[in-house]
Amino acid sequence: MTPLRSRLTLKNKINIIKCYDAKKQSVRELATQFKVGKTQIRTILKSRADLLRKWCDKNENGETTNNFIEGKGFEIDHVCYQWFCRVRAKNFPISGPVIQEKAIEIAKSLGRTNFKSSNGWLEKFRKRHNIAYKAICGESSSVDHDIVDDCNNKLVEICEGFFPKNIFNLDLTGLFFRALPNKTMCLKGENHNGGKISKERITVMLCVNMEGNFETPIVIGKALKPRCYKNIIVNDLGVTWKANRKARMTQEL
Repeated sequence: MTPLRSRLTLKNKINIIKCYDAKKQSVRELATQFKVGKTQIRTILKSRADLLRKWCDKNENGETTNNFIEGKGFEIDHVCYQWFCRVRAKNFPISGPVIQEKAIEIAKSLGRTNFKSSNGWLEKFRKRHNIAYKAICGESSSVDHDIVDDCNNKLVEICEGFFPKNIFNLDLTGLFFRALPNKTMCLKGENHNGGKISKERITVMLCVNMEGNFETPIVIGKALKPRCYKNIIVNDLGVTWKANRKARMTQEL
């Protein structure tokens, strides 16, 4: 029996187009993800220009907005968004001024010499395409997946013959306990220059086996007996306290 054709909202269709642009997913993958037929996905991708035009004219609740773009203004928006997706797919950071400069470049190539990528235009561009401004964290984009797959295969061979209780995972992390946030909310027009970031840290070593049993964590500070521990027995805190001048793990520790 042929499955019923699913009815998608305009927002669903725009999400399909964005996934296709950003992640370069195949028609089959999109159909599986959104639980619709492959023919339906192909139809949406063919009608992308009309759908994006409608999306610029309506918000997710179907109410008209002032974000409608037509003519070459729509072309600038569309080409700029495609560029944004390509660059983010390579994990390059993009700031607001970079988008504004790219929009001006695109406008000139389309013959729109009077186009101005103001802050207001940038804000509407972000809202139209659900673009958020976030701090970059982690280094996962630098990982070579071929090397990871090769190591996973070797790990299976190494672990042969060992019981799960005897297979451990150990890792270190630095805790910058005096560091302040790197982003802030502020009043419009307020000077929000930052100061020097505190590098005061401790190092924590965590170890657990495959059965979920934890070893006692090791915490490394700069002082063997910090002032704040004057009347405290550190071992009663559930950790093993160590110390050296840089509060880092050494071969000896």
